[in-house]
Amino acid sequence: MNIEQLSIKYIVIEDEPFARRGLVQLLKNYNFLDCMGMYSNTDDARMIMETQDLELIFLDIHLAEESGLEFAKQIPPSIQVIFTTAYPNYALESYDLNALDYLLKPIAEDRLKKALDKAISYFQNKAYDKQALQPTDHIFVKSDRKLFRLALDEIQYIEAMKDYVMIHSKDKKLMVAMNIKTILNKLPSMDFVRVNKSFVVNLKKIESVDNHWVTVAGFEMPLGASFKENLLTRIDKQTINR
Repeated sequence: MNIEQLSIKYIVIEDEPFARRGLVQLLKNYNFLDCMGMYSNTDDARMIMETQDLELIFLDIHLAEESGLEFAKQIPPSIQVIFTTAYPNYALESYDLNALDYLLKPIAEDRLKKALDKAISYFQNKAYDKQALQPTDHIFVKSDRKLFRLALDEIQYIEAMKDYVMIHSKDKKLMVAMNIKTILNKLPSMDFVRVNKSFVVNLKKIESVDNHWVTVAGFEMPLGASFKENLLTRIDKQTINR
């Protein structure tokens, strides 16, 4: 997908009116960006997230009612985040949250362009990967300097390990140099779901779920509070109640 075909839907969450309007004004210079709104708080932003297929959020860290860092933990992995802040000391935390970039205020136009170049690259690759995965039932992953063919139905769960993930299947484990958010975006969303910050599971392999734990292949993993609703919604259609 070339840049002329790209259309990235975004919102801005910023509680300072001047900064909010100024950022949106800068972003109007980029034709591939489609502004879906600008908000002063996360509560209003949640409503648009539930009704629109957002792809990118410019998120202030210091918000009056809720920290942008805490809110970012609740954002679905399909939506990328670019943090905006006047404080440089949150950069490491933003990295841990797999943010696309971290912009310091006042935002310089050349620095904004670099962040948007990252967004272009990410969404172009995502479009390519999605297209490439559609007709197949397997993926290839690089581990120990080899490419391994792995059937999607073989994957039981995926475990985050800093800059790597461990893919657990019935017969083997593969260590792959990729973060958990990236590999989740490469897998069919109908079959794979994140259950906490460190684990993605194959929905077909879940053995049991309760309020606090998910069991896959005999292994119990914590069910994160911010991921619980999404998981239960995904399995609700297959649930038989009295």
